[in-house]
Amino acid sequence: MTFLHPEYLKLGWALLAFAVWCGFSLRALQKARRRLGGALYSLASRPSSLVRRSVHILLLLGVLGCLILALARPQRAGYRRVAGFRHIDAVILLDSSPSMSARDIEPSRLVRSTEVIGSFLNRKPAGDRIGLISFAENALVLSYLTADADNILFYLAYLRDQDALQYGTNIGGALKSGMTLFTRQGEREPETRGNKKVVILLSDGEDHGEELNAEMREMAGRGIPAYCVGIGSQRGVPVPISATEYLSGPGGAPILTTFDESTLREVASTTGGRYYSARTASELDRAFQDIFVKAREIAGYRQVRETREDYGVLLGAAFVLALIRVAS
Repeated sequence: MTFLHPEYLKLGWALLAFAVWCGFSLRALQKARRRLGGALYSLASRPSSLVRRSVHILLLLGVLGCLILALARPQRAGYRRVAGFRHIDAVILLDSSPSMSARDIEPSRLVRSTEVIGSFLNRKPAGDRIGLISFAENALVLSYLTADADNILFYLAYLRDQDALQYGTNIGGALKSGMTLFTRQGEREPETRGNKKVVILLSDGEDHGEELNAEMREMAGRGIPAYCVGIGSQRGVPVPISATEYLSGPGGAPILTTFDESTLREVASTTGGRYYSARTASELDRAFQDIFVKAREIAGYRQVRETREDYGVLLGAAFVLALIRVAS
């Protein structure tokens, strides 16, 4: 046992002196009673007897002793094994095709996705790095892997405000861009190669490309899982192209976008990731939080020294002894 403030233990000498003085006082009182004889001897059975005084003094010494030890702050040291986790390098592939403008998730699939990503970035562990790629028919690297949340937040705001429509959805091309980003950044920063690599794909699942199968096999071979979040409802919804206009086909009939989760399930299963269905804004937020729990891996353990404070027990003991003294 150690003490945080051992200087207060010096008060023990004062307590010892007080105890010696009390002992001499009780002995002197005892001798006086013997000299005075039976008149005072008969008082021994009363509440003010010598025995009662002795008990009161012992209780008082106990209270003072507990308080002195509490002031010294006794501590007991121990060790606890704590897991150390690998940092995560996550590339977010965000579908920015026209179907992501659908409003079955308010204010739209794309806007809600950027809001959830931004909310997570404000709470992410400091050592994790995030990259951002938007894709439709073609993929665009908006941000390389960075621990700077403000950099990603800037590009998320850009995606929310963009007006230009990019038709088509090429999930395979987006996966390929993500793999290329990992490769190039790993070559420039070899010290980060030990980080856990994951891909987070947010899309409504419609794929019109031809590269998907090859890219899924490459990701599985490199041990990089894809966590896929399917955004949207099962019902077909129109695709807005302006505040009042919708994407239409021949004859002016509106084109409805559908939610295809089969493609996303296949990507997650083939690469060793997991699929999440997000039909509401709250489900989207829960999915994103769960991904970083499932993807995190333990890198090792370390011993952490902990100290336990015992002054509370001593204060409790002093209080109990004081109550007994008052009641007796």
